[in-house]
Amino acid sequence: MEIKIREAVIDDYEDLCKIYGELDEHHRLNHPELFIKPEDYARAKEYISEIIDDDDKALFVAEVQSKIIGFAECYIVKSSNFPVVKKREWIQLDSIAVKRDYHNCHIGSLLLEKVIQWAKFKEIKRVELKVYSFNINAIEFYLGKGFKEINRGMFLNL
Repeated sequence: MEIKIREAVIDDYEDLCKIYGELDEHHRLNHPELFIKPEDYARAKEYISEIIDDDDKALFVAEVQSKIIGFAECYIVKSSNFPVVKKREWIQLDSIAVKRDYHNCHIGSLLLEKVIQWAKFKEIKRVELKVYSFNINAIEFYLGKGFKEINRGMFLNL
């Protein structure tokens, strides 16, 4: 199977929405108090277009035989102007998602490699991400790639 990783184009919109839909369903099933099923597409076309057109954002797709089977979405973040926070930039990896039928084919690894290449091209030396605690597969994937835990989000329902 030949896998091509490339920058997304707006013509990828429909296929991207299908994969976002799978990702969103995973979150919705685990946190129905936070997530709902959208009435229309998983993401607005303007949202995808904005990522594609912004030099500080990137959306990469994995393609097999002209079929989109995964994506990685990321963007550059700059630290806030706060006296105790070190001035820095990093890549925020918003998500990597691969269609269910293509799990365990190393596509996530290829997408992560592309994000890291983009970070190096942008001369940024750190990639950060957030992952829900229920998503054990993602946590194990990122730990296996050398990511380290930095904090934990917590909540209390009242």
